[in-house]
Amino acid sequence: MKRYSLTTTLPYVNSDPHIGFALEIIQADIIARHKRAEGYKVFFNTGTDEHGMKIDQAAMEQGKDTQAYVDEYAAKFDRLKQALNLSYNSFIRTTDPHHIAAAQEFWKRCAASDDIYKKQYKIKYCVGCELEKTESELDHGHCILHPNLELEIIEEENYFFRFSKYQQPLNVLGDSGTG
Repeated sequence: MKRYSLTTTLPYVNSDPHIGFALEIIQADIIARHKRAEGYKVFFNTGTDEHGMKIDQAAMEQGKDTQAYVDEYAAKFDRLKQALNLSYNSFIRTTDPHHIAAAQEFWKRCAASDDIYKKQYKIKYCVGCELEKTESELDHGHCILHPNLELEIIEEENYFFRFSKYQQPLNVLGDSGTG
């Protein structure tokens, strides 16, 4: 039997589900159902990303423990399955023990293949976007999308994935027309 895997983005659980995520998951559900109708065995994954500064800040603002906070919001996202009659067969939470174990195993394999390296860096970071901001993305030193938030200057040593090692093989795949 032919197999087909599909996943949505994993939204941050710093607020209630919204129409934008509903649109994404409904579109993914349509694809999953179509592939099943074509005879594929479909693995359809969705879930929630439960890490990030916004999440910690939102939990603190509500006076809640971060894990209790993410448990509450993850349940709201998972209830979309019934409310929207979705057909996903996997709901992953980035705080799930099996996800943590899988991420740790992935890390070990990357480290063994010299795919991870450590480097010092300094960035301007917008908590609202949860992204690094370059000068061209700023207006008078502020994020264009979140002008009332002060940018954070983050300077730290961190780990990076050595994407350049795979750039050429991925370019070849992209050029072949097979995906």
